[in-house]
This record gives sequence, C-alpha cells and structure tokens, in this order.
Amino acid sequence: MASTVDWRRLGLRLQAFLPMLLLGVLALVTYWLVQNSPILHEASPETRKSGKPDAFFYRFQLVSLDDKGQWQVQISGDRALHREDQKIYEVDQPRMVKQDGVTQVKTLISAQRARASDDGMQVELFGQAVIERKAQVDALGKSQEAFEVRSEYLMLDDRRQMIQTHLPVTLKKGSDQMSAERMTALQLEGQLQLEGRVRGTLAPRRN
Repeated sequence: MASTVDWRRLGLRLQAFLPMLLLGVLALVTYWLVQNSPILHEASPETRKSGKPDAFFYRFQLVSLDDKGQWQVQISGDRALHREDQKIYEVDQPRMVKQDGVTQVKTLISAQRARASDDGMQVELFGQAVIERKAQVDALGKSQEAFEVRSEYLMLDDRRQMIQTHLPVTLKKGSDQMSAERMTALQLEGQLQLEGRVRGTLAPRRN
C-alpha cells in the first residue's frame, strides 16, 4: 500500500517537515575531509586493492563561517575513515548543526553512524537517525514550530533531491505527527510518499 501526500493539499502545516537544504551541509563533511587528509592521495595500490582504510580522523570538528565571520555549520564525530576502494567515508557518532544566516534558526542532524560518498552527493545515516529543529522564535521575531524526522535509517541523495528510508519513520511538526513503514521525500516534486501502514494525527488550528 502506498500513500502520496501532496504538500499543496496540506499547505503550510506540513511542507516544512524535511530540511532538504541540509543535503548541502552533509556534502561539506566529505569536502573538508578530502582537503585536510595528509595521506588520502598517497594511498598505495596495495591499500586500495585490500580495501583497508587509507585515512583516519579522530574526535574531529569542523566549523564553517560566512563572509561576516558568523558560523553556519558545525560538524563533529568520534571517528572518520576513508575507504579508497569504495570511494566512501564512514563516520562514527556524526553530529551536524546548521544555522540559517538570516533567521538564526538551528537544525540538527545526528545518528550512530554515517556513510558518505566522496563527492558528498549521497549520505546514509544509520541507527537513531534524527533531523530536528527545536521550537523557537527566530531573529526576525517569527515563531518556528518544532519539527523532527526520526528513523533507524535515512538516505539523503543530493542529485535526486531526495530523502528516503525503507524502515519505519516518524515525522513531527508542532502538534502534527505522521508515521509509516517506508518513506520517500521528493523536493523537486514537493511530495512526501509514505508506504505501508500510514498513520497521522493533525491537531486542529485556531482561526
């Protein structure tokens, strides 16, 4: 069974469920590791053939600043390694925070593990994967409802502008909540496709 939700039908109540802009943030992880690895490009043919990691990083933290010196992105992890034969990075306990330059609203991404392609175009989050924003009043004085996406697995594909999971997922925005056995979120089409047993609770709104 598949259920397709059109954001236009639900309007502004649900359209901010998924922070797709963070796909670009995740791409910064791999870009930074490539630029800062002292041994990555010196990997021997034996290392590439054996599949052994050719670069390691421990308890790393990256802070990205805008042209005014304000921080935009903070990325940290307990450990990261690169596998040349698979062209991927593996990160333990990834933690990412994105701050909007205008509204100062912060969005967080966390998981037990992450796996990212060398170009950062595809990122997989494993174990207690969460994308969330706390309820807050932004720098423009506008109230922002809390939202959250939670699953044991989330795949973020920048090329296709998609977030997908084949495992149970829960989505919350303010007092609204939806759950499903599988999910595909398509940014370009503006659609959220929920499959399997789909349940939802939409809180009444005051006029």
